[in-house]
Amino acid sequence: MHIPIPEVTERFGSIENALLSVIRYCNVIVEKAKRVYPRPLINDVPGYTLEFCRKTLIQATTLVKVANEQEDYNTVCSLVRILADNVSTIRLIYDSENLEEKVLRHLLYVMDGMSLRYNGLVDRPKPYDESVPRETYDDLCTQVQKAKNNALECINYCTSEIKARPGYSAKQNCYEELIKYRNWKFKTIDKPKDSYSWKELYGKLDISNAEVMFSYYSQYIHGLSISNIILDDKDAFESPLSFALSLLGWILNFLRKAYEPYIGKYTWDDIYKMMPELFSNTEK
Repeated sequence: MHIPIPEVTERFGSIENALLSVIRYCNVIVEKAKRVYPRPLINDVPGYTLEFCRKTLIQATTLVKVANEQEDYNTVCSLVRILADNVSTIRLIYDSENLEEKVLRHLLYVMDGMSLRYNGLVDRPKPYDESVPRETYDDLCTQVQKAKNNALECINYCTSEIKARPGYSAKQNCYEELIKYRNWKFKTIDKPKDSYSWKELYGKLDISNAEVMFSYYSQYIHGLSISNIILDDKDAFESPLSFALSLLGWILNFLRKAYEPYIGKYTWDDIYKMMPELFSNTEK
């Protein structure tokens, strides 16, 4: 069933066009901000966050392409859920006004990812069994060892940085528990084992019905039976794409708030990248 959104129809013609327009706007901000924050280093939170947003925008572009070219409803719903998880993470960690909490969550978040990476490599590679040339096996061993070393280096760096935070000495036991469980989703520092569920994080986005719908879309990621229902109605795409538009709207507002004060004025070239349709109309 087609339920038109007057604002979207009037300005963009379709929800897919609206998504692409917001993505273009976001990408211009990211491109300009990259000149100020060029590297996504762990100790450069704005640069790290910017790269996180850039990755999320690439996923959003893929989502629109899948909807337009493949008309693959299952994949669209899965990508919207991934988009929701990314935006919820950015919202929790990097949109915080509390600098101590922001940096602490950021370091725990990086530590969590690197710990998972290291644990996945602990027993790798398996002993040589002659299934591949010895030279290839030795190269693989070297590559795996470098990955392990890198993960450990990141984990140790994050640990030392957390212990150097101003709040560590006052709440050492709590901070140590956060480090132990790598709990970047903690509700309060004083209760380090309590963490937000993804459903609770969706609720922080202030998007109507987010907790219900983003949890519902997990069925498509996990291949549950509802994902086997064939939907060949193009209008069915409007629901997940509408939620994707809301998520991208949040990203746009975040990028503007976090980076516009540092990137200077928009040029005509920037405006062209944001809204090429305006220029195409004047060129006719």
